[in-house]
Order: sequence, then C-alpha cells, then structure tokens
Amino acid sequence: MSFAAARRLVSRALLALLFLPVCFASEFWSESVAVDVTAENAVAARNKGLEQGQRQALARLLERLVPQEERSRLPRAETLSPARFVRALEIRDERVGPNRWLATVVVSFDPDAVRELLAGAGIAMAQPDRVPAVLIVPAVQREGTILLWAREDPWWQVWERVVAEERGLELRLPLGDVRDLAVLDAEEIAVRDRAALDQLAERYATADAAVALLVEEDQGRAREAMPRVEVFAGDGVLRGERATIEPLRGEGELLERAARATVRHLLESWKRQAVVRTDELAELVVVVPLADLASWLQIRRQIEATPDIRAVRMLAMARERVELVLSYSGNLARLREALARRGLELVEEGEGWRLRRAAGPPAIGPG
Repeated sequence: MSFAAARRLVSRALLALLFLPVCFASEFWSESVAVDVTAENAVAARNKGLEQGQRQALARLLERLVPQEERSRLPRAETLSPARFVRALEIRDERVGPNRWLATVVVSFDPDAVRELLAGAGIAMAQPDRVPAVLIVPAVQREGTILLWAREDPWWQVWERVVAEERGLELRLPLGDVRDLAVLDAEEIAVRDRAALDQLAERYATADAAVALLVEEDQGRAREAMPRVEVFAGDGVLRGERATIEPLRGEGELLERAARATVRHLLESWKRQAVVRTDELAELVVVVPLADLASWLQIRRQIEATPDIRAVRMLAMARERVELVLSYSGNLARLREALARRGLELVEEGEGWRLRRAAGPPAIGPG
C-alpha cells in the first residue's frame, strides 16, 4: 500500500470515529419492532400493524429511558397518541396477505416530545446525550478454570451479536490482542482487579470496562443447568458495580438470555446514577435584550416551547431588556442546544448570560 493510500485510509477511520457519537445518539431514539397482524383486509391489517408497532416501540423507548423504580409511574403506551412522539417511520421486510401484514417497523422518535412527556409527569430519566461507552470483556469459568480472550467461544460470539444490537448503552468489545492479555489475565479476574479494567477502559477510550464472567460449574450439564453471570466493573461510570445475575428461564438461546440480562443490569446501574429528576432543577439568570414588545412575545413563546425549561421567573423588566431565571433539567450544554433548536442563542458575556434571537433559522421548528 502506498503512503497516500494509507493516509486516506487513516483519514477515513478518524472521520468514522469522529461521527460515531452522533450516529449512536441518533440510534438511541429509534426502535425496531417485528409486527404480524391480521384484519378484515390487507389495508386494515397494515394500518393496525403500523399503530401497534409505534406503540410497542414507544413503550420500549420509555423503559430504556426510565429507571426500574420509576416505571410504575409511566403512562401506558395505549393511552398515548404515537403521532405526537414519532419523527419518522421506516418499513422493512414487508409481506402482505389478503388479511395479514408482516413487517419490521423502525420508529424514530422526537427527543424533545419524549422529554416533555416525562418531565410533565415528573418522572426521572436518563439523559441520552450522556450515554457512556462501556467495554465488555466476556470470560468463562468452567470447573474452576477461567477462559479469557477466547473469541471462538460461544459466549464471546453471543456478545458480538448483543453489542451490535444494544441501544441503551454504547457497548464495545476489546480486540483480545497481546496488549489486552498483558493488562488482564485470569488471575486479575479471579481477584476482581478493577485497576486492570481501568487500564483497558483507558486504552479503548471508554467510560468504563466490565467483565461478564459466565460461570458453568459442571461442563457436562452446562446446556441443561442454568449458569450464572458474575459481572464486575472498573471505577468509571459504573463505579465498581459487582453483581451475580441468573438469567430467567424463557424463550431464546440460553447464553443470549444471559448476556441480555447482564446488559439490562448494567443499564439499570448506570441509569440510577445518570438520571435527571425534574424535582432537581438547575437555575440560570439570563438577560434578554428587547427591540420591541412583539420581539419579547416571540422570545417568550420560544422559551415556553423548550421542554428542558421547567419554569421561568421574571426578576426585572425595562424597555430594553428583561431579566429572567430559567429553571431547567439536564446540563447547561443541553439547555443551549435545546434553545438553539427553538431559534434562540444562549451566550456568556462578562459575568452573566444573555439570551437572544439566533441570526439564522432554528434547527428544528417549535412543534
């Protein structure tokens, strides 16, 4: 390979890494649902399937966003109008019969509309703009012996599928090369060495690393017995999480159920730390410069249409300016992005903040 070709290859790889978080954030707000419905005719079956797919997708998204202890407070999906939250629909693998419709419905949701729903109900939610990357190290313990870095093992191969499909966390698998082996071996796993996991997380630029150790006490009965998964994490966003997970009996391949149960546990562990409660709001004092009354009324409507802003209090008003206190959920960076989508610009000037109309059109109109 020539030097120029190698340079182009590296440039493409760097660009892919640069845009990876943006792509993942977009995928976070999407759900795929397999639908198989019947009705009096093909048209009715298709309409029924689309509505069912959107409701199921919304229910799945809300479960991913909300910690387990908050889910009892979620509104039931069948009581909500999907059109209010759906940004786009895609239909894949469509098959039509005289009175039957089968397809995979891919639903992309409007983040602002979903946040507004949860904030209005006072329900805590994880913030997708902070979804962490977590490195998963699959390992197996059979009859007391720990097998590590075995990419051909069924446990590792199951994780390859699970990592590719997961939306709640940005999961990655290590290379399992000589450098990895030098950092983490069976002895470190046996003593639950978090420092070694921190080194792996640093190498792969992830927010944490976790070992998913599949424990099969009796190799001869591994297919019939229910193995357990012992998971332990480094000192990153999972904060040294340790747990033993026993996959529930049910449909699907046993190892895949075990891996998905492990992911659900890690996701809940992260959400407990990452949620933003609507009763734990931050406040920011801003000055809004005014040209005339009409401009103030327009800016006020744009502020009120921003889901992240939960309350607005006026401190002072003069002919040229209004001083406000904004109570908002999430962090300041996300507040600025949410206001920008409404055509407003939040800038720091001197020792204070100024909120004004953006020069260009809003990125997303106030729906």
